[in-house]
Amino acid sequence: MIAEERTDLKISATLDNRGSDCASGFVRLLELVDSLAPGEILQVLSTDRVSRRELRDWAARSGNTLLESRVTGPLWRREYHFLIRKEGS
Repeated sequence: MIAEERTDLKISATLDNRGSDCASGFVRLLELVDSLAPGEILQVLSTDRVSRRELRDWAARSGNTLLESRVTGPLWRREYHFLIRKEGS
């Protein structure tokens, strides 16, 4: 599913993991989420197709909210963009 880009949200931090696999960016993801205050939004950029499932599952387990999961680019150069809101304390 390809969705329109949201412009109504203020992004607090960006994790650009394009060109790396999901596992290598996961530690950085955890560090960035830890540094955010509840309600702040993290943008994640990836070229790893597995990131769609991994980030959806992680958000559900961690109690954070996956606000958006978007696919961009042609089939041979796909990118996956996510917006995650930190919840709780």
